[in-house]
Amino acid sequence: MTCLLLTKNRFELEKCATMLYFVKPIILNMKTMANSTMGVRLNENTRHRLEALSKARDRTPHYLMKAAVERFLDVEEALESERQLVKSRWEKYELTGETVDHEDVKTWAANLNAGTKTR
Repeated sequence: MTCLLLTKNRFELEKCATMLYFVKPIILNMKTMANSTMGVRLNENTRHRLEALSKARDRTPHYLMKAAVERFLDVEEALESERQLVKSRWEKYELTGETVDHEDVKTWAANLNAGTKTR
């Protein structure tokens, strides 16, 4: 079985039956997904840990790094969205001074838990 591996300047044909599992999704998505390269400097300890985990998981270090970056971005984007929401609520409070009494919130939550409709 053969597959195409992208090298720095050209495509090479290389026998890689085991690599086909990893390369096939990339080849299928090449038309729809633009990829770019970024460098990340890792200290030696982190690099060794990454290599050991990639061998244990039978994945490439690149795959693990990409997955880690995507998870990091998901978390950070959610946190940033929440931060923006809190900021907009604070700005609204500063403009209007409108608040909700704690007892009203407790009553609303109790009714919500009991299944009673309130405004």
